Amino acid sequence: MRPRPFRSVLDTIRGHGLTPAELRERARLAYAHGQTFLAQLYLDEAEAQEVVLRLRPCGLCGGTGRVADGIPCWRCDPGLSRAWVEVRRDA
Repeated sequence: MRPRPFRSVLDTIRGHGLTPAELRERARLAYAHGQTFLAQLYLDEAEAQEVVLRLRPCGLCGGTGRVADGIPCWRCDPGLSRAWVEVRRDA
């Protein structure tokens, strides 16, 4: 049997593909449960993602937050991406 590759906590966090808003919510929950190290990892990853988003515009909307007039970009709006995932889960 081959040994499994090492995955750090940060690799696991990044593997879930969470938005900065979702990472901040998880950090709040981790603080509430006394997990300060994990909470700091979530906050650091959220800040790193926000820096990347400022430097590189979204490929779908070009960083405007709108795909077209009156159509918000689901990738840039964490509320829309969460609603899309919940709709897909119900289907």
